[in-house]
Amino acid sequence: MEKGLRVVLALLALGMLAGAMGFMFDPAGMEADFSVRAIETHGMGTLRGDLGGTFLMLAIFTFYGSRPGNAAWLAVPLVFMLTVLFGRMVHIVLDGLTDPAIRSTVIELVAVALLEYSRRTLASPKKS
Repeated sequence: MEKGLRVVLALLALGMLAGAMGFMFDPAGMEADFSVRAIETHGMGTLRGDLGGTFLMLAIFTFYGSRPGNAAWLAVPLVFMLTVLFGRMVHIVLDGLTDPAIRSTVIELVAVALLEYSRRTLASPKKS
């Protein structure tokens, strides 16, 4: 069970790492997928730094937290994903419910559930 959970966390972290690399090295290619647009050159820096850096941080802490004895570190991406989910709820309330908002919310809810379940499961002492 634990090994499977660690594999799923690693896959989640790989997805986050792919997002980080996309935003850092091909921000123009990521614009359509995330409905963002850099208006000027320094906007590319925002995509690379803010979004790329955020995804990289999420990947690092998820990878690290998936290792034996490090489950507490999963709290970092968990809290971050909860704040993203809060922002998504504000968006839905103020801007309305759309298919992309539903898709993003579902992905974020799955990530939150997986991170919290993993944090609790992997932190609990093994039963003999």
